[in-house]
Amino acid sequence: MWIIFGILTLIMTLLNLYMYNAGKNYHIFMVLSLFLMALTLCDQYQMIASWSLAGDWSAIADVAPTLSMILWIFVIGSFVVNVIPLLLSYRKNR
Repeated sequence: MWIIFGILTLIMTLLNLYMYNAGKNYHIFMVLSLFLMALTLCDQYQMIASWSLAGDWSAIADVAPTLSMILWIFVIGSFVVNVIPLLLSYRKNR
């Protein structure tokens, strides 16, 4: 499920940038992108929690360190890309 949320997050982010460049209302896509990013993180956390409850420590040891770095990059990158149109709009209207 996290793959679907992640792909939808990227699509909403691209739509956010496209709508900003087209001069249309982009805020809904920004909110949807950040919402889907949160769902992706929750789903990842749920996956690791289920492995923990099942006692699958080898899966956690294999996946968690790499996944942690990937999620940090995903969250920071998504946040920055989604906030850029807001900052540019603020600077243009100022």
